[in-house]
Amino acid sequence: MKLKLTPTQNLCIGFLESGFKVVQVDEHFYFMKGDRKQKVLFKTLDALVNRGALEHSNDGDYSLSEEFIEYRRQMRSPIKSSHTHH
Repeated sequence: MKLKLTPTQNLCIGFLESGFKVVQVDEHFYFMKGDRKQKVLFKTLDALVNRGALEHSNDGDYSLSEEFIEYRRQMRSPIKSSHTHH
């Protein structure tokens, strides 16, 4: 999985990873967590769905896809080099 995310898209992923939920209010979307609210554009959410990073469920929830969560986990793990130095 090769993901080239824009800074804005990365920011969105960060919100979701830190427990924010996507909430739609009228025509607008927000990341919400407790009393914190950050506006997000639908086109950004849509782009993340198209890239496979987000899943959009039938009840309107956006969440990180399993594939993306696994991808992030691999990105964070230390890179294991196949070369050994003597």
